[in-house]
Amino acid sequence: MNSKELEANVVVVKLNGKDLFFDPGASFTPFGLLPWAETGVQGRRLDREGGSWIEIPLPESSVSRIERKADMKLTDDGSLEGKVTVTYTGLEAYALRMEERNEDDAARKKLLEDRMKTEVPAAIDLELKKQPNWKNSNEPFVVEYEVKIPGWASSAGKRALVPVGMFSAPEKHMFEHASRVFPVYFAFPFQKIDEVSIDLPLGWQVGSVPKPVDQDAKAVQYTLKAEASNRSLHFKRTLRSDLFLVPADKYSILRTFYQLVRSGDELQIVLQPATAPARN
Repeated sequence: MNSKELEANVVVVKLNGKDLFFDPGASFTPFGLLPWAETGVQGRRLDREGGSWIEIPLPESSVSRIERKADMKLTDDGSLEGKVTVTYTGLEAYALRMEERNEDDAARKKLLEDRMKTEVPAAIDLELKKQPNWKNSNEPFVVEYEVKIPGWASSAGKRALVPVGMFSAPEKHMFEHASRVFPVYFAFPFQKIDEVSIDLPLGWQVGSVPKPVDQDAKAVQYTLKAEASNRSLHFKRTLRSDLFLVPADKYSILRTFYQLVRSGDELQIVLQPATAPARN
């Protein structure tokens, strides 16, 4: 450890027998968290004997989440229309507040709309309906949109196919190269939790839904579950990552996992005319 790299002051508070780390001068940092640059690193803990080297722990993935909830309707032309609410917590919220701290409302609106456009793997029309609280780091960072995805359902003869990966674009092209020279660095552990509900148009019913998926590789996990009832669909997708630094010789394991994520996101729900017999 090079002492010249000690560029920040961190306060340690013991609460209920557990050490909590704080940087009082760090803007927009939620209670009990540090800016990502100060997590997962070594520091010098000072005491009367001069101090000792300690490792500042990473937060758990459950602390920094992106939760996307979509209440949608499928139209007769195969488009999806409805409301999407996105909630950012922990270091996910911190990163957005820091990035836009000196920008005006117009620039912040553009950032949020552009961000949503990069999360859906299709061309979309959207309007930001509610700006989040940009200043209070103790509140979740909540964004609301009105969204339309033209042609989300595709025709397959008398049937229609509805993809389940509505917010899967960020993972669509991750780790496509077969080899890697340098380690893979993740800023902090995180979770993405997507819940999508879709009301079907008259004359349509669910023919089949994909089987549940649970790819648990310990440090990373991907789950997907689709359900149908009457004329509605509901599916939940979760992606958990507790990774920080993946050595190059372990890259193939990481790449295989994200290939499985893409396979799950490409699964489709089959719709058919209501007069046809449904099957599970």
